[in-house]
Amino acid sequence: MPFDFNYKTLDDIKRDCDALGITLPFSDDLSPLAKPFEVKGENIKFKNAVAIHPMEGFDSEPDGAPSELTRRRYLRFANSDAGLYWFEAVAISNESRSNVRQLWIHEGNVEAYKKLVDELHTITGGAPIICQLTHSGRFSRPENKPAPIISYHNPVLNKPFNISADHPVVTDEYLDSLVEQYITAARLAKEAGFDGVDIKACHRYLMSELLSAFTREGRYGGSYENRTRLYRDVIAGVKAEHGNSLTVATRLGVHDGIGYPYGFGDDREDCTKFDPTEAIQLIDDIHKLGVNLINITMGTPYYNPHVNRPYCKGGYEAPEHPLVGIARIINGAALLQKQFPDITFIGTGYTFLRQFAPYLAAGAVGSGMISSAGFGRMAFAYDGFANDLLAGEMKPNKCCVTCGKCTELMRAYTTTGCPVRDSEMYAPIYKAACLNK
Repeated sequence: MPFDFNYKTLDDIKRDCDALGITLPFSDDLSPLAKPFEVKGENIKFKNAVAIHPMEGFDSEPDGAPSELTRRRYLRFANSDAGLYWFEAVAISNESRSNVRQLWIHEGNVEAYKKLVDELHTITGGAPIICQLTHSGRFSRPENKPAPIISYHNPVLNKPFNISADHPVVTDEYLDSLVEQYITAARLAKEAGFDGVDIKACHRYLMSELLSAFTREGRYGGSYENRTRLYRDVIAGVKAEHGNSLTVATRLGVHDGIGYPYGFGDDREDCTKFDPTEAIQLIDDIHKLGVNLINITMGTPYYNPHVNRPYCKGGYEAPEHPLVGIARIINGAALLQKQFPDITFIGTGYTFLRQFAPYLAAGAVGSGMISSAGFGRMAFAYDGFANDLLAGEMKPNKCCVTCGKCTELMRAYTTTGCPVRDSEMYAPIYKAACLNK
């Protein structure tokens, strides 16, 4: 049966943590979340330690520009007085889009992005906005029909997505060509007024998949150096062009939970456990290239969403208690923050706790386990959530209930939002796309 969230008090949650043998850093002192800070080595200042994660809406104009519905979402986000806004995945090319309405930046629409970014900067008082640049890889679907671009054959993910054993694997030359595409997209993002770009390497999109390309041959597979080559080359290329005038950040998936030799950061004996060895090496490498801002995540919403966003209801019954998944994310990120105290890390895993999320976020930030607490689904659901979170006044009837309906919309390749809390806009879309099949 799906997990039933029946916690009435924080003590109820703590009792379950004790019973499960896990430790989470709850704190009643919310003041650490309100403190401003700067990202070392960057011209990025957080007005507080609350961040909004990149949440894809799949509501662009046909040419990839933000639509009026995109603008509506970001104005809602801006109503939350967050410290940083991590703009959703923006494709570097049409073929790398995961949806016909995924955002895509190019010379022909950069002004549309600039108009929205300028408006958000004005509303938020100049809060930093990071543009997430992506190549969807095996999840590419630019015309709303599968057009997978894979870096190697992964039987764990090939089967559920009907990728045949003879499907072509991209060449080294194709991967070489992506460096300039990322550099061009970063240049356009800077022209649009973004404060930084995220070289996205998570959730098994192309850059993330390469990190686990143990079985691939050639210059992009096998060894650690080869598997991380494109990621490092793109970061180095963007930094070489912009220096300190553009922050180069990353949302990094440090643990896939798929299993060796197909998962990055997975313990070779138990894929449910995070092995930080290569993640530490990689973070050290990209930090030396100039990356000072990292958004940590785990798992993939396409295969094991219980790992990266523990839920009450989903497409399958999770094999572990949601609090176990939260502990893996919180404590895994804390391990990395301790290893690299000069890097600003943004954590995740808080939304599941609903109105009790501020106490976990405050405890993690206040104890130095993370620099900033990031929220994704909560931002979809709860208009103005950061204001209430910082005030310790989160309202249960506005919180995300981790029901998975936003994910269902994403899986239906349609416009994504919260059908429960933003029902006027998204309930009809959900009904048409997910119920009236």
